[in-house]
Amino acid sequence: MKYNFRNKKDSMNLVIGGSGFIGSHLVRELVQRGERVRVYDLNPFPEDETYQPVEAVCGDILNLSQLSSAMDGCSTVYHLGGTPQLWSRDPKFFDRTNHEGTINVLKTAKQAGIKRFIFTSTESILATPSRKEPITEDIQPRMEDMIGPYCRSKLLAEQAVFRAAKDGLPAVAVCPTLPIGPGDRNLTPPGRMISDFLQGKIPGYLDCTLNFVDVRDVATGHRLAAEHGQPGYRYILSAYNLTLYEFFQHLSRISGVSCPKIKIPYPVALAWSYMEHYLGIVTGKKPRSSIAGVKLCKRSLEFNGTWTWKTLGHQPRPLDGTIRDAVNWHNKFL
Repeated sequence: MKYNFRNKKDSMNLVIGGSGFIGSHLVRELVQRGERVRVYDLNPFPEDETYQPVEAVCGDILNLSQLSSAMDGCSTVYHLGGTPQLWSRDPKFFDRTNHEGTINVLKTAKQAGIKRFIFTSTESILATPSRKEPITEDIQPRMEDMIGPYCRSKLLAEQAVFRAAKDGLPAVAVCPTLPIGPGDRNLTPPGRMISDFLQGKIPGYLDCTLNFVDVRDVATGHRLAAEHGQPGYRYILSAYNLTLYEFFQHLSRISGVSCPKIKIPYPVALAWSYMEHYLGIVTGKKPRSSIAGVKLCKRSLEFNGTWTWKTLGHQPRPLDGTIRDAVNWHNKFL
């Protein structure tokens, strides 16, 4: 069945987390199409963005009264709030932000009578220890397979979204893989990796496969999921499966920076991540590699989002252009 939930031009879209990497591109996507957008975020919306929202509200997803005011007059809610980082000095931070925050947003959305609810999940919860073939939308992640507090919090959040959909909230989940491209102001994990590569700070690489997708395609995927997504379904926003070394080769060819030559054994990388983790707890300095990130690399992170893109009616853009735009963006700040 083909769903179509196109927004009316006079209705308001609320983008929670709209000042972030994916969020700011989603705001651009919606505003360019003549949609009215309100941003709800702890951080101000970037002033250098060409396409600005109608309104930007500073607020916390843990504050129910602020959320209620932000949803007033909105028909569609995009919930990108939370953290994409894999490490925190306080492990309870993930459950508060990603899980409890999502519970608050869902509760408020139901009370507000929201017509469409789009939740930004993550590919990290879909990686399983034994899966050999590419991961597709029908995978059923298990709590016992989750690595670390970040993944557990995101799975709990996604499960809450699907429960809300069963209870009548028209909610869908989208799972971006690793978004790359211009505009990564706060350095998400893939953005930090690109920045470190361009500065020659990556001494070696792990033997692993990852999936990369243009952040602008991710933004388009969010909009299309709001228009055509079926409540209670998951949509994987993926594009290109590459080994980490293949990705570095693309970066090297476009940027002129040499590839790291050393393949780092998994036990060595894991031991290093543990050392950085405990050093980070003591000093407060964020590790360059996280335990969860290294452990995820040992699993299959190869994705097949063919069904999603066919259903939503979009084709991801070529990889070279995405990497070139990402390199040009990051080089401006080095």
